[in-house]
Amino acid sequence: MAEYFHSIVLDEELCKGCTNCIKKCPTDAIRVQYGKARIEKERCIDCGECVRTCPY
Repeated sequence: MAEYFHSIVLDEELCKGCTNCIKKCPTDAIRVQYGKARIEKERCIDCGECVRTCPY
């Protein structure tokens, strides 16, 4: 089975760890680790809410 391509990518350099993206994610696919948001790819549905919500 081919690996699923995710179009959503978080830029760790820009992330401030504000958790706005976590609050909007409908599948709870985002966690903050070491002060930076990380996407759990197996839970992400590529809806883009995290990108639309991010102020950075």
